[in-house]
Amino acid sequence: MPCKAYLQRRLHNVTYKALELEQPDRFALEGLEVGITSNCNFRCDYCCAYQRNDGEAIHAKSVIRVLEEVPTLKRVRLSGGEVTLKYDDCLEVVRYCSSRGIHTQLNSNGSLLNPRRIAALSDAGLTSIHMSFNFTNAEAFSAYYGIHPSVYKKIRENILRFAQDSAVDTVLETLLFEETQDKMRAIHEDVYSLGVRIHEIQNSIVMNHTGWRAIAARDRLQQAVQELIDMKQDDMTLYFTCMDRFMDKLGFKEAPGVYFPNCIEGKKQLHLHGNGDLLISELCYPVKIGNVYKGTSLARLYEEDYMPAPLADFLKKQPCPALTALFPEDQTV
Repeated sequence: MPCKAYLQRRLHNVTYKALELEQPDRFALEGLEVGITSNCNFRCDYCCAYQRNDGEAIHAKSVIRVLEEVPTLKRVRLSGGEVTLKYDDCLEVVRYCSSRGIHTQLNSNGSLLNPRRIAALSDAGLTSIHMSFNFTNAEAFSAYYGIHPSVYKKIRENILRFAQDSAVDTVLETLLFEETQDKMRAIHEDVYSLGVRIHEIQNSIVMNHTGWRAIAARDRLQQAVQELIDMKQDDMTLYFTCMDRFMDKLGFKEAPGVYFPNCIEGKKQLHLHGNGDLLISELCYPVKIGNVYKGTSLARLYEEDYMPAPLADFLKKQPCPALTALFPEDQTV
């Protein structure tokens, strides 16, 4: 790895979920998720609505022009679709962000990576790789995604390669749905066996799609989360995402290596779609607030005399679909 990129990471002391763990005392655009492409080589049906699957894509040079407008940026998350379908663009954006000391996260299914690509991303300054991990065997994986079972082995090999690279935070995320709520122990043990030491558990939410529709019931969610906390190894970090607003009510407490990060979308982070739309993508319920190709200025988005009405309304109300789903009878938490 180039010394410059290595020193920049250590100098800025960037860690995964750093933004979410900070309580926002002011609204400023510190993170931007960029939908590099809506295309994907998988056919899973739990992808969120903001991804649209409309074939839109945005080139690295356009992304960089947008990023240059925002001096407050601390993190850029590249997502899809499957981002590595636009691998060269991802690499260029990562290099640019590294030159500014901006944390870069790549959300990928891992199927199109290989040793050469992994090494290049690491050398360019990538700070975290984020991959979904919901199955512990190739048969279940293949049946759900409609992908040949051999792909599962390749993904596991790529996870191992990243886990061995100390310069990149390797994060595996598991969705806590009805389908996984009784398999969380086995999934977590498999994550650990792969050498990964950051496991993120995404709270189930009601989504408008055809599959994985049944969210985990409140008692099953509570049981699954507590089981993971109790079994956590000392060198493992657990992030329970989108549970911060009701963690106390369910009896959860943060502890060393156990975190309930703030949901930051619409507060410190927005989503840039391939067609230029800027979205508040709060838990897969997107709200369009502008378009970078039609005059929306990222540098001015959070100024009170300019702030788009949907963004101002969101910041005032801070809606939480996860909270509504789990506690429909009590919105005081």
